Amino acid sequence: MIKNVVFDIGNVLINFKPFEFLRERFADEAVVQAVYSTIFESKEWPELDRGTITEEQATENFCRYCSEYEEEIRKVMREWHSMLTPIEATVDIFKELKQKGYKIYVLSNYHMKAFESTYNNNEFFKLADGMVVSHRINMLKPEPEIYDFLLKEYSLNAQETLFIDDTLANVEGANKAGIETIFFKSAEALREKLKGLKLL
Repeated sequence: MIKNVVFDIGNVLINFKPFEFLRERFADEAVVQAVYSTIFESKEWPELDRGTITEEQATENFCRYCSEYEEEIRKVMREWHSMLTPIEATVDIFKELKQKGYKIYVLSNYHMKAFESTYNNNEFFKLADGMVVSHRINMLKPEPEIYDFLLKEYSLNAQETLFIDDTLANVEGANKAGIETIFFKSAEALREKLKGLKLL
């Protein structure tokens, strides 16, 4: 029987659509592609999630890698948190599950500054019974250790725990830890699956 529901954040509870964000700011597709690659496909990006580098350090590295677009890179790094807006239909599910008496947790790869902004701007996070955020513990999904940390930190039984994530590797990592999972595709599909499991 499921007693605990664990949500990923990015593209499950909160929008993260960097291409849309970049195209709203730069008309030149070459700029969009170059800046996207330099920032969001960098080796620094997951290290920001892991908490082993600061945004300031990463920004300097990005500008060094792609000096011709330094101005654009700095603009993006100043403003990218603004794309982190709530996915209201999933937030509604989060709240409904809490109201039904399930314990609600968050397990996410997330940068320190971005998480602070996201948490402070979205009251619903305060309903969570616990949160494991990558930068705080220097671990990343889908590393096995992060799932073990979640279970031990909150004394959760894996077989009573359901994890929802939009990245297949992260879902598979949770499965290996014995946790039940739903591969997130949309809020509507999630609601149907939860109804099928008699959780909603």
